[in-house]
Amino acid sequence: MPESAGSTLPPAPGAPKGRTDAAFVRNTLQRLATAAVGIPILLWLMFWAPPWGFQLVVTLAIARAGHELFRMTAPDAPGLRAWGVAATTATGLVFIHGASPAVFLTLLSVVAAGGLLVSLNAPEPHEAAGVRAAWLLAGPLYVGGLFGALGRLHTMPQGGAWVLLAMWFAWASDTGGYFAGRYFGTRKLAPRVSPAKTIEGSIGGLLGALSGAFAAHFGFLPSLPLLDAVVLALVAGAMGQMGDLVESLVKRSTRVKDSGSLLPGHGGMLDRVDALMFTATACLLYLLWRAELG
Repeated sequence: MPESAGSTLPPAPGAPKGRTDAAFVRNTLQRLATAAVGIPILLWLMFWAPPWGFQLVVTLAIARAGHELFRMTAPDAPGLRAWGVAATTATGLVFIHGASPAVFLTLLSVVAAGGLLVSLNAPEPHEAAGVRAAWLLAGPLYVGGLFGALGRLHTMPQGGAWVLLAMWFAWASDTGGYFAGRYFGTRKLAPRVSPAKTIEGSIGGLLGALSGAFAAHFGFLPSLPLLDAVVLALVAGAMGQMGDLVESLVKRSTRVKDSGSLLPGHGGMLDRVDALMFTATACLLYLLWRAELG
């Protein structure tokens, strides 16, 4: 996600604090305004709209996030970007709707072989060709696969509640990290990847994720055992933070600040869902393995 004030170290002595506080307030108000519009729509799609409505929104969001990813990683190769977005969207659809082993293996084969062949159409500059080819292989799985897990989660029993839990893990962790990092952050978490992130912010994020465990068990998802909920919250919260760092690394390597400007106060689509993709995957894997183990 975008470098936020929640993960920013306190201003150095003598820094223009008034200007920093004004930016913090402005960013917070933009986030709240975006949430006030988006949350009711998401809740309606998750719980009351026809199931295809939520899956359509997720598919469109996957396409948008894929576009942002390949705009960063292949900025001067429109053919590669078009293939990357198409492969990412197709991967998301297969993950959302499930597929036979034959369909899944066909998808992997087409994405792998097609990505390598398409990369031959943009060989220059040679020193970056390997990186572009790697993104054509990894990008569809990164965005289409992990983001597709959210749509797949919605198809499970009590899917709306599970999607809500995945969102809670991601966004409560983001909020907890935002404020803990701003007011208590002193020790850097990953300075070579995201210099503004702090250990204190990370701990605050995990505490925020834990709030989702208790809200689910005692509220909207009572079938989830409390111990399972707590462990899942810690695992998903940690995975969400890693997802945040992964996207920060991508942006740092491509020298961009935000993946886009789609959502006021949040940056692009990929900025907003970088942690959610991982928390949704954690929740989906929990459900699949719980069913597998009986």
